Amino acid sequence: MSSYPDPSTTGAATCDLCHDRRPALQPPALAVNPPIGPQRQVRLCAPCSEDRPGRRRRELIEEDFSWQMMSRQAHDLADAYTTGRWLPYDDEHRWALGLARTYWTRVALETALRDPNPYLRAGRLVRVVEPLPRILSVVGPGDRALRPVQALLDTLAIRSARS
Repeated sequence: MSSYPDPSTTGAATCDLCHDRRPALQPPALAVNPPIGPQRQVRLCAPCSEDRPGRRRRELIEEDFSWQMMSRQAHDLADAYTTGRWLPYDDEHRWALGLARTYWTRVALETALRDPNPYLRAGRLVRVVEPLPRILSVVGPGDRALRPVQALLDTLAIRSARS
């Protein structure tokens, strides 16, 4: 007899996408096709199943993993900003103000990401925004999958507008 829980009866210990929360009760199993190895079944927590870009599909797609990384970075950066652990460059503030006022399309964000400004490239904000064009290829501009980044940009834009 093993001291490890039997996954067939207890389910996954954590969400297979965010690894933070327990999967929802009776979640539908989703397929994931890893680059190497056989297809396998995964379970997601309620927030991941409801907010991921590929939520209308029965399998995880690459954009779901990009979304999870982007969402986590946006939450971490917003928390660091509000607690004073991160002070963005002035150029990042201006860029956030421009992005917050822009109608988000894949082309618009790809153009914004081509900005050669070295201070912008050296900052942390650009790494949060980089996955957006790829995610926008799956969801629309107002989709709930984009809310964490929208909230971060709105927070930075408010400070930019005041100064």
